[in-house]
Amino acid sequence: MICPVCGVTVLVREARDLPYSYRNKSTSIAAVTGDFCPACGDALLDASESARVSAAMLAFKEQIDATN
Repeated sequence: MICPVCGVTVLVREARDLPYSYRNKSTSIAAVTGDFCPACGDALLDASESARVSAAMLAFKEQIDATN
């Protein structure tokens, strides 16, 4: 599948650690599986992986907000 965002190249199916930042704090969400674009860096995730990533992002956000 060609990247629907940039249209430059074929997406690559792989698992990678996904960096995430909130309020100048950073973390990494481990082993995110999806179709990644080598050209623009965008990714397509299935529904369950998207829900997992969203939950991890929300948990990190809540952790940072609790310390401020």
